Amino acid sequence: QLRMSNDEVPPAVFESIHLGYVYNSFIALSVINILLAMTATLGNILIFLALRKESLLHPPSRLLLRSLASTDLCVGLLSQPLAVLHAISILTENLRVYRFTVVSAYFTSAVLSGMSLFVVTFISIDRLLALALGIQYRQTVTTSRVRAAVLFSWILNVVNGVALLSRNKFVFYMVCLTAIFLCVLTSTFCYAKIYHILRAQQMKVRAIGSQQKPTGRSSCYIERYKKTVSNVLWVHLTLLACYLPYSIVSGLRAVTGDDFLVAEGFSATLIFFNSSVNPVVYCWRIREVRKAVKQAI
Repeated sequence: QLRMSNDEVPPAVFESIHLGYVYNSFIALSVINILLAMTATLGNILIFLALRKESLLHPPSRLLLRSLASTDLCVGLLSQPLAVLHAISILTENLRVYRFTVVSAYFTSAVLSGMSLFVVTFISIDRLLALALGIQYRQTVTTSRVRAAVLFSWILNVVNGVALLSRNKFVFYMVCLTAIFLCVLTSTFCYAKIYHILRAQQMKVRAIGSQQKPTGRSSCYIERYKKTVSNVLWVHLTLLACYLPYSIVSGLRAVTGDDFLVAEGFSATLIFFNSSVNPVVYCWRIREVRKAVKQAI
């Protein structure tokens, strides 16, 4: 039950919860996030263990995948349970728990979801550099440079999370909108460029094959790389489906100043859903990871 002293004023969200559709929506969000927290935790633990044993991947690429799995694991262990507790505090009008979760749930969600977005973008850049640089890729994309990029992303997202704690949340929602737009634009550019390069190489191989007997080495390399790009492209498509709705809600909140409680709740849950989908995509599309996961199980 709600316990407040005489000088304490309940937040406006407590008044909105008495609306039927808002109350039912928060119940649904609580149930969905409980289920997603379990799947995200179990799935990413298996992926993290599998990537520790997998040695066929290039170390920087493996570091990016492990960073993504670690971030998604933290979403299942921290962000989603806090989101459930936050929804329950609103449903029960518990002001003390609400004050704790309105800070912790929003902060952890902003930092971890932002990190997942950045790492997925780094993966798309990594795939483009692997194709464009050729033999120079291993000398250019090193583990130390990738680790520095990941560390910088952590710092940037923590700073953005701190901005969320301020009273003026306009900056936070504008940063979220800008970051999602730039990351999606960067990933889309990388995969479009990859498609253009692969198409040009295929045409070159076909031209050579029509003039002389093909060795099969070039075409085999292109087909193998196309499969790798296709695997990571599935991660990119899930990113688009999971992050774009929240960017729209963030833009509306920044412009209008309205709460959009139900829309924000479901769009944020869709971002959490991405942490449960990524392990499935890994096991489905990457044979080495699927084999390592089976051994871990």
